Amino acid sequence: MSVDIDARWLRPALSNLVDNALRHGEGTVRIAATVHEGVVSVCVTDEGPGFTPDFLPRAFDRFTRAETSRTSDGSGLGLVFAHAVATAHGGTAHAENAGNGAAVTLRLPC
Repeated sequence: MSVDIDARWLRPALSNLVDNALRHGEGTVRIAATVHEGVVSVCVTDEGPGFTPDFLPRAFDRFTRAETSRTSDGSGLGLVFAHAVATAHGGTAHAENAGNGAAVTLRLPC
């Protein structure tokens, strides 16, 4: 199976997700990719406190940052950029709390 993705955009999108997990999460940061029914899913997870419930509905809004990150560097555009890259490829982006930490998944059609 192959995926038609512009790597010039996907690399920085994934880099943003990993940087967020390293900066705001705790423990191990994992990147997993799976293919199911014509969709490749790339998920970045950490073992930190996760997202606050009030942040999740706004996670992909411009300049929105989780409460815990307001004192750190960052523009609040990393998730927005990742979402835009997924959308430009005909896919989606999803943020959630999964088990022990945060998870952000990009789903792209194959």
